[in-house]
Amino acid sequence: MTQGAASPPPTRAPWRWTLRYWPRHREKVMYLVVGAWNTLFAYGCFSLLYYLLRGRLAPSLILAIAYVVASLNGFLTFRYLVFAPVTHPVIEYLRYQAVYLPILALNLVVLPLALKYSDLNAYAVQALFAIFAVIAAYLGNKNFAFRRPRARD
Repeated sequence: MTQGAASPPPTRAPWRWTLRYWPRHREKVMYLVVGAWNTLFAYGCFSLLYYLLRGRLAPSLILAIAYVVASLNGFLTFRYLVFAPVTHPVIEYLRYQAVYLPILALNLVVLPLALKYSDLNAYAVQALFAIFAVIAAYLGNKNFAFRRPRARD
């Protein structure tokens, strides 16, 4: 470098990339972050309730109780952090439940069957079921519960 010449500014390529592509990928990244939180929260609710209530309540009932708590957390975090609200909260909540209730119904069948016919404990069954639930929920949330209205030409 010649004397007196200013040094080049530090490279800002990562920030430039982030600013350029963030709007396009924001929803996906936020869904992963918030979805991870919601999955851990739901799993934690189930695990804590199962630990405290097993032997007194059926695993399916424990799962249903955990669902009530976890689904409210999930709805609020997805609605306000991932998918921008597009309609009345009650409408979106009902649509959100329309996505998650079938997943819960399947889980209410899978959990007792897996406990009866496999060597897995309830914690392992729920961890494995979470893989399916995350994928199904993403598709349902994106394409139904929080979908944006199509722009009219």
